[in-house]
Amino acid sequence: MTEPTSFDSNTKGATSESIAITYFLRKGLHVFTNVSRSGPVDIITFSSITGEIKLWEVKTENYRLSGPKKGSRIGRNRRNTKFTDVINMIYVDLKTQEVREGVRYEKSIRRSSGG
Repeated sequence: MTEPTSFDSNTKGATSESIAITYFLRKGLHVFTNVSRSGPVDIITFSSITGEIKLWEVKTENYRLSGPKKGSRIGRNRRNTKFTDVINMIYVDLKTQEVREGVRYEKSIRRSSGG
C-alpha cells in the first residue's frame, strides 16, 4: 500500500491535530479541543499534577521542495497575532509523525527591531 502523496489542507490540519492530541495524552495531560471550525486555539491542555493550563495552535510542518534552501522548514504565520503571548505553537510532521513544541520568546526579544 502506498502512502498518499498529498492531502487537502483540511485533512492535513485534522490529521496534525489528531497527532498532537495523542502527543499530549501520552504526556499525561488532559486535552480539550476546539469544536468550532475556526478560533484562535486548536487545543487546550491541563495538567492535573501542576494545574498548568496551556493554549495551543497546531501547524503542519512543510518543507521547501526546491531551491537553495531545499529541505528547510517553511515558516507559517499564526492565525491570530493578538494572542501571541498566550497561545503556544506545536508543529507536526505528517511524514514522520514527529511533534515539535514551538519555542517561546520573551516579548521584548520577539518584537525588537533588530540592530
